[in-house]
Amino acid sequence: MKRWPLKIIPLILIGVIVFAPLTAALSITEGSANFLKKFGDSSGQIRTLSLTIIALAEASGRVNEDLTPKVREFTRELISYQNPDGGWGYFPGSVSNVLDTSYALIALSKAEKFFEGTDDLFKVDDARKKGVKFLVSSKTGNTWGYIPNSTPMFYPTVLALWALGENGHNSSSPVVSSAVSSLPELPRYIDDYTALGLRLIAFKAVGEPVDKSEVKELIEILNGDDLSPAQRALLTYALTLYSEPTFEVVATIARLDQIKHTGANMVFWADTPKYPISVTDTVTPTAYALLAVSELVPPIREVTINPNEMPCDQLISYQNPDGGWGIYRGSPSNEKATYYALIAIEACYPAPDIVEKALNWTEERLKEDERVVLNEGRLTVGYYYALMTLLHFNRLNESEREHAIEVIKSVKMDTGKWGVENLGPQPAETAMALSALMALGINRSDPDVIAAKKWLLSISSTGWGLYYQSGLYPFMLEVNVLDTLTVLKALEPIATRPELEAHLKWLISQRVDGGWPYMKEHTNINGTKIEGRPRVDLTVEATLLLMHYGFDYTQQTLDFVKKARDSGLIANDTLETAFAVIYLSSFNKMPMVDLSDVRNALETSTFNVVCPEDRISDAKDVINYLRETFGYRFDLGPLSLMEEGNSIVLAGFDDVNVSRYNRYIVLDISGNEIGLKNSTYPRQDTVLLIPGRTAKGVMLFVLYDEDSSEIAKLVFKIGYVKYMQGPAVVVHYEDRNGDGKIELNEVTAETVG
Repeated sequence: MKRWPLKIIPLILIGVIVFAPLTAALSITEGSANFLKKFGDSSGQIRTLSLTIIALAEASGRVNEDLTPKVREFTRELISYQNPDGGWGYFPGSVSNVLDTSYALIALSKAEKFFEGTDDLFKVDDARKKGVKFLVSSKTGNTWGYIPNSTPMFYPTVLALWALGENGHNSSSPVVSSAVSSLPELPRYIDDYTALGLRLIAFKAVGEPVDKSEVKELIEILNGDDLSPAQRALLTYALTLYSEPTFEVVATIARLDQIKHTGANMVFWADTPKYPISVTDTVTPTAYALLAVSELVPPIREVTINPNEMPCDQLISYQNPDGGWGIYRGSPSNEKATYYALIAIEACYPAPDIVEKALNWTEERLKEDERVVLNEGRLTVGYYYALMTLLHFNRLNESEREHAIEVIKSVKMDTGKWGVENLGPQPAETAMALSALMALGINRSDPDVIAAKKWLLSISSTGWGLYYQSGLYPFMLEVNVLDTLTVLKALEPIATRPELEAHLKWLISQRVDGGWPYMKEHTNINGTKIEGRPRVDLTVEATLLLMHYGFDYTQQTLDFVKKARDSGLIANDTLETAFAVIYLSSFNKMPMVDLSDVRNALETSTFNVVCPEDRISDAKDVINYLRETFGYRFDLGPLSLMEEGNSIVLAGFDDVNVSRYNRYIVLDISGNEIGLKNSTYPRQDTVLLIPGRTAKGVMLFVLYDEDSSEIAKLVFKIGYVKYMQGPAVVVHYEDRNGDGKIELNEVTAETVG
């Protein structure tokens, strides 16, 4: 079959794309990937097809669409053009040469992972190995010419080095080291800018060290105007290989962004033809631009997985319309479930509306529960947990607390004893009364406290359950983990370890399969003994209590809780989900939110830019920059809106408490210094970028003093927020040349944590 050497694409194509409507603000990654998917193989040249594969492979995971199908399609096309000798030519069917073979080999090395698990993996690997063999055999001495055994040149040699580096060779390999040492002596016949960029890229691929002065030289060149789009894109990509996304590096991307063409949801760059070339090259600069941005943009799908992730969103989704939580999702609201759900949500993130709604429900329930307590003459579980909820959230005044004490004491059966009519005093009810009274402020010397402790310790030495006394012979029925934990928690502040030792040992003996069930073993109606299922709530309660006495089941319980979370075993169970959150929160050493989470939301979601009145001018400028970068999804609002959805908060260091929205960030503002993550920074000319989260969205805190507003706005002006990542960033300006002007090379961005 005849292969056509060139697919003719009319130059009018550029005009068609540029003037086509653009539906929304489009990132470089998304737009240039769209362009290369459509036109990456349009020139018919092996090198541009290869560059397209390289760029799309590197952009994978950094755009919303799965690029795998297109990478595979272009790679199969590239393999079909391989010559029998293992090399590739300028066009399909052309004589094999070093340059195009090198480009093809780089592409195959990047594309091979996309074929894992497919029948074509062997074809890709075989084509790559044949190509490497051709390349190595094509040397002329230590270096390469354009075709095998021709006069050595810089361009084919530097590309061969890049290709060998991507295919497993490094600077210690003889074939590489000899070429590297000979490279400076070779005639170039390409411009100095392209030569510099390719050499830096090739050296990175083979692991050859580069002097820092060359990277500085690269930045200086990119700060100039004497560059074509292809040169600028190539040099920018080279720079990103040697530098983190500092302000200077991001500024080079911003300059690249200024010369792009957009339209029809595509972004591309175009080199103006120079004699004797008459065809505009759009693929080469676009591919290198996409490579540059892909090096800086955090992967969209590559989110750090927190092994101790808390199921906060699931728990919140279980809340009933009335504000409470049921024992199970969808069941009627229950005081105990609501209490533990609220304790767990405190460990998640600020959710004031959710908490307030639940507290309002609880306040109403307390009134009804009190009527039940007084009518039935017993302390109910509902009253106890409604009371403890309102105490925890400080919703009872002094007179209400005194009234609660009167209510509890009014239903006791005897001094220090609470229970149920016809059954008599009960360990669980007595323990709840004891806990509630002490939470209300009753002194441990109170007669009821002393009597309750004495009675509880006297009736059992192996846990507690349903207590029944008939005449002179009392006995305990169904000794269980729940009642035992209830009593042990009540006695913890007033009993010694020796007094509780036997009960603690009994509790330990009830452990089954890594956790604690309600009962280790019980008998069903048929007389069959059944082992109890360990529950997360009981396991966490037992672990935390035993830890207080030196029995350490921390890791075993962590494994148990994570397994229960991941298996779906606790799905729809409010208590187990809440206790999973409570326990996992103590191990959550990873941030609840990262700057890359905010960056990803900026690409797709609406945001409020909120600030105090004295920063409205700054906010308006920031909104303009954001709209230029991400589109018209940003609105101005007061600081009071910061918890209403996604928000960017422009504020002073003392205006907001960031720890409320990110528990891993604690700011220490002392005089002229800022303490953050065990490091100290000067307050003057410093801007902090800190992520946060609420139940309604993510937040970006931009904290600075008023005289640092230009630095803060620069963060958005150059598009730095598109590339930010990490737990937090400290942006600092230092007037090195003393001219009082903020220049990009005087601004640093340090990722903290």
